[in-house]
Formats: sequence, C-alpha cells, structure tokens
Amino acid sequence: MMENSSPQFCVLAALILTLPSAGHADKLGDKPYLGWSSWSLQATKYPGYGGQGWLTAQHVKEQSDAMAAKLQSHGYKYVNMDSGWRGGWDEFGLPTAHKERFPDGIKDVADYVHAKGQKFGIYYVPGIDDDLLALNPPIKNTLYHIRDIVFTPRRLANGWGGGNAIDFSKPGSQQYIQSIADQFASWGIDFLKFDGVTPGSDQRNPTIDARPDVAAWKRALKKTGRPIWLTISWNVDLFDNKFWRKNSNAIRTGSDVESYDEWLTHWPQITWRFAAARRSWMLAGRGRGWNDLDSLLVGNGAMSGLTPEERRTTVTLWAIQCSPLYCGDDLTKLDLFANQLLTNDEVIAVQQAGIVASPVNDDLQKQIWSIKNRDGSRTVAFFNLGDQAQTLSVTWKQLGLRGPQSIRDLWTHSDLGQRSDKLEIQLPFHGSCLLSLKAPKR
Repeated sequence: MMENSSPQFCVLAALILTLPSAGHADKLGDKPYLGWSSWSLQATKYPGYGGQGWLTAQHVKEQSDAMAAKLQSHGYKYVNMDSGWRGGWDEFGLPTAHKERFPDGIKDVADYVHAKGQKFGIYYVPGIDDDLLALNPPIKNTLYHIRDIVFTPRRLANGWGGGNAIDFSKPGSQQYIQSIADQFASWGIDFLKFDGVTPGSDQRNPTIDARPDVAAWKRALKKTGRPIWLTISWNVDLFDNKFWRKNSNAIRTGSDVESYDEWLTHWPQITWRFAAARRSWMLAGRGRGWNDLDSLLVGNGAMSGLTPEERRTTVTLWAIQCSPLYCGDDLTKLDLFANQLLTNDEVIAVQQAGIVASPVNDDLQKQIWSIKNRDGSRTVAFFNLGDQAQTLSVTWKQLGLRGPQSIRDLWTHSDLGQRSDKLEIQLPFHGSCLLSLKAPKR
C-alpha cells in the first residue's frame, strides 16, 4: 500500500479542506524566501565557529556582504540572526542587544543590511524568562507589571520546558507582546523566527501550549504596519495545522538539521526530511504557508558533512518542496560546487513557482516526486536514498502524461531529447536528478 494512503495521510489530507485560502492577503508569504541564517555556524564545533558568542554584528555584516556579492542577484535577500543577540532588558522589560557583540545595537545591523537591498531577521521564544520575571518591570503604556500577566501557579512556556507562560486572558498581556513587536519594527526587522513552539518542539508535556503566544505575535506583527515574515519552529504538531497556517508564513516540520558536532550536518539529518515531506507536502503552498525544512548546509564541502551528491540531493528536495532556501554556511567561504548549487536559476525557479511536489511511488529508497506545472509540463525529481547505485524508472501514466515528452536536466542545463512513454535514470548512491518534461512544440 502506498504511504500516502495511510490513516495519518487521510487525516492530514482532510485538513486541506479547512486550510485558510487567503491567509497572506498582504502578499508577504506568496513565495518562499531565500537567504541566510546564523544558527548552523553557532551550533557547529568546527574550528573557528560555535557558540552564541559567534553571533556578532561584525559577523552578520560579513555574511550580508558575501550574500550581496555571491547570491543576491539570484533572489537571496534575508539575513536572519538566531538565538544569542539579546543581552538584557530595558526599564519596560523590552529586550536589549548584547552590548559586547552588538555595541551599536540591532538597528545598526538592520540599517547595514537594508542598505544592500536585503531584509533582516531576528529570533524570539514564547513566555517570560525567569530573570525578567524577577525584575518585574512595568509594561509600557499600561498600569501593569510583568508578574501581572503570567499564570499563577506557574506554567511552563516553551519546548525546552522553561520560561513562564503568559496568560493572555489577563490585561496587559497582549500589550506587552505589542511593545516588543513595535520595538522590532522600529529597528527595521523584516522576519521573526519564533522558536520552541508547542504543541511540537519535541515536547511531550501537553500542558505547555504556545498557541496563544503565536496568535498574539501574529496580531502584534500585523498591528505594527510593517510586513514581518513569521516562521514558527520546530517540529510543530501537524494536527494543529489549520491554526499554524492561519497564524504564520512558514512552519518548521522537523527537528534541527544540524548535527551539533565537528560538522554542520550528516546524511541522516537529510533523509529525515524526506519522511517529513511525505507527511506534510499536501498542506503547504501559496495561500497556505510553506513547510520549512531548516537550513541548507551545502556551502562548503570541508564543513558540511555531506558528499557532493548528497549536497545536490539536499538542494533538490528543498526546491521541490518549496521550502525557504536559507543557507546556514559561512557565505564568505562558499566553494565552487556550492556556487553552482545555490545559483542555479532553473532550480530556484522550481522553488519560487510555489507548487509543492507530490510523491509518485511508494519506494522509500528510490523516490520519485512530481510537480504538475501551470503550463501542463511536469517537473520530476528522482532520488536514490540507498547505499548503492540504482536505476529508477517512471512511466507517463504514473505522471499523468500522454505522448512524447522533451526532457531537460535542470541541474546541467542540458536537453536530453525525447522519450515516448517512460524514462529510466541511473543514479549513484544518495544521488538525485531534477528534470523538466514538456510536450514538444508542433
């Protein structure tokens, strides 16, 4: 039996009927974005990187410079900081920048990024930190203090089992979130990664529920009047899909791609994404929000932990799933192969078209995925996830096609001629191929 006829698939597919059809009327999330994120370089133990201390204004500006020089002409625009930028709190309990790592504040970095025609992102989590609760500052433009808006007795707030949950039935709670959102907007923030969201984040405690926080942030960001992309993370529970889609532009559908060792990632972290894609491909798309497969770690063979074939396979999967394409590598050290992978405009066009691929077969080692394009053509991806070379085949009947088809390899920019009714592809282990199939002109 095919995997996508399982009971779980049926339940998730039924959710499509209740997905919001106009959740992004402001056009902010009409296409998945391209950019860079800091976390992978903070998470690795590769020499010269690692730790929240790596995240500095200077390093972010260097990545912005490199993106402008190497990737921006191909659509990469977002420069996103992850955890580690905050230093403390001001007199109203608003987060402040770490003084040593960001001596001129966050707005200084945002202005630098914006001057290059890029967008700037920041990171935050649900709840009230213990040190802020102890300070108990007043909430800006209200009669309330921080302790007035948390649950009593205490409830935990996030996926790490920490923080103090906000009770959004209490006056002052939404105003506090609004005050932070207004501050972010005043700094020039264009993107927010909201992390540790539950149900999800590998948290099994059902009393930890960040859905009210997500809804509060969605309202607050909208009220700022500034278009700010909202991604919620990580591994969120898909049975709450309708809620997530209504209140965000993208959701992280799995755990972290980083391996947290001397490399950036490893092959198993990539193969897990194929399983996540099979669970969630039918839930994403324009007007619904995007499935975020996490950082793209293909930029430097010496650091990535992946072979060249595995690197190409990674980009292929991200592209056909219309996942945001954000590099987690040091952009100042992209190798030649990475440049070929990340700047292939034919592959990027697949991601930007916003039509999420669906599985054609049920072989989990030799996977075939297809996209029905608006012009009637097909984009077909072949993946050999096994540990030896394999031949993969597909018929036009499986793809819903008739008659001869002209074949184009999107990775090599080469035309492969015509096939009458089927196609066979030989792939090395962990290899992939991305083809366009189109009826020849008469």
